[in-house]
Amino acid sequence: MDSEDIVDPVDALLQELLAAIAERTADSERRDAIIDHILTDPPLREWPLESREKLIDACEYVKRLAREMRQNRQGPVSPDVD
Repeated sequence: MDSEDIVDPVDALLQELLAAIAERTADSERRDAIIDHILTDPPLREWPLESREKLIDACEYVKRLAREMRQNRQGPVSPDVD
């Protein structure tokens, strides 16, 4: 195995996320574009700072959505009464 074949854990996670998104994408052109990114994007450590910051922003947005979805499934939260 060449050192080029080793994938950093963060890159593997990003590839896994993109693969999951591609699997759930009905539009074949979009799905192909996502798969193309998986195969051709450089490792994150080689991304420009601006691109990494955009990825961080996107991750924060997804985390907020997940938190909101969990809260909605649990029902309305009662305010604490002191």
